[in-house]
Amino acid sequence: MRRRLLATLTAVLAATATGLALAQPAQAAPVDLVFANTTGTTFIAKQKVTADIPTSVVKTSIDLDAKTLTGTAEIPDLTVRLKLANLIPTTSIVRIVPQGGLTGTVDLGANKLETTTTFKLQVLRVFQDALPNLNLVSPGCTTKTATSATLTNTTPIDVFGTTTVAGTYKIPGFTKCGLLTPLLTTLLAGDGNTLTLNLKA
Repeated sequence: MRRRLLATLTAVLAATATGLALAQPAQAAPVDLVFANTTGTTFIAKQKVTADIPTSVVKTSIDLDAKTLTGTAEIPDLTVRLKLANLIPTTSIVRIVPQGGLTGTVDLGANKLETTTTFKLQVLRVFQDALPNLNLVSPGCTTKTATSATLTNTTPIDVFGTTTVAGTYKIPGFTKCGLLTPLLTTLLAGDGNTLTLNLKA
């Protein structure tokens, strides 16, 4: 008799749990999108120069229910052409070093996309064009603090084509660059810089 009661109770609990599970609204699984042919530019306000962003990979995971986005950006080193003291042509190799992943929101119905990325700028090399083998900065040359760029779409969202996002960011002062530390800060640090990415699968 006791065994029959236990079996009946177990069956009732199982049926109740199944009913509750069916009553819950279905939650959509995150949608993973990889933009492996992303290109773009960055404009450095103080120098009034634009550097091309080489083909990059942006990986995203979108929660359609929460309308949130997370991801990462793998951007190769940039080549930036500057003039020291407005006289000496130089070339700088700059690396965008992520300080955490991408975060943001996406609303396909409203056609709105916004992502925020936090990063430091590391200057790997600065050399005069006439002396390409002479690196003018010390190892470890980087911005003192991280900076952030919030990018919003300037074109309609198109996961099968290209979606352009753009925003502004501040370049902090530099540190550990050797003799060029104060000069790089004077030449580059400040507001009004822009970052534009053309997201393409």
